[in-house]
Amino acid sequence: MMVKNDASVLRTPEREPGPLPPAPELVDAYEQRAVSDHTFFCCLRSAPVDLEAIWILVANLQAGISRNFIRWVAKTIDRVDDRRIACLLAKQLNDELGNGAFDQIHSRLLERFVSGLDPWRPKAIAESRLLGPGQRLAESGSKPFSAPDAYEGVGALMVGEIFAKKMDHCLGDEIRRQGVLSADTLTWLTVHETLEVDHADDSRELAELVPNEGPALHATWRGATAQWTALWQFLDDVHEVTAARRG
Repeated sequence: MMVKNDASVLRTPEREPGPLPPAPELVDAYEQRAVSDHTFFCCLRSAPVDLEAIWILVANLQAGISRNFIRWVAKTIDRVDDRRIACLLAKQLNDELGNGAFDQIHSRLLERFVSGLDPWRPKAIAESRLLGPGQRLAESGSKPFSAPDAYEGVGALMVGEIFAKKMDHCLGDEIRRQGVLSADTLTWLTVHETLEVDHADDSRELAELVPNEGPALHATWRGATAQWTALWQFLDDVHEVTAARRG
């Protein structure tokens, strides 16, 4: 049974009329939600370390987020009207691009992680199904960044970093249970376990810059709700693929 996406109980512009709480309360609400409670991570913790399942997760992160994230951030920087917000996002974009070092670009580090896990790539599942979760996330996760109001992208990035911080911590806990992957292979995770904490802190600073009322606030809530839902569904989909190995 899947854990209910508890983000679905949050207030959104579509669910309740009237004023919405300011964006800092949005950050507080999502910080309280535990990604570790998802069925996928619960199953991982309850069994011996499962590097096949970790391959499925990481390869789908590559397919769903790594190939799109730079474009999502850059598009939001270009569209948002508040240069203070653009400045914070530009810092995150610079981190993602390795601070100018080509071999430290995060998509390249993630590619190295996936390659290091390749011996545990499941052999009995078709590639279209193996990478289906990432492909669906690429589609659903892109939507806030094409919305008419750029603040939907801001909201999506805010909660995306909070979700990533929590998910990376869960992944790190699993990786620390094994001893076969090299430190070089794990560079992406080592970097992200620290950096995502900083980026999640940026979400609070971004929230303080979102107007406390009006279309921008509503758009921020829409983007945040949509992105958390997409990421939770991504873990649902990853769990279904891992369960399919057992027939």
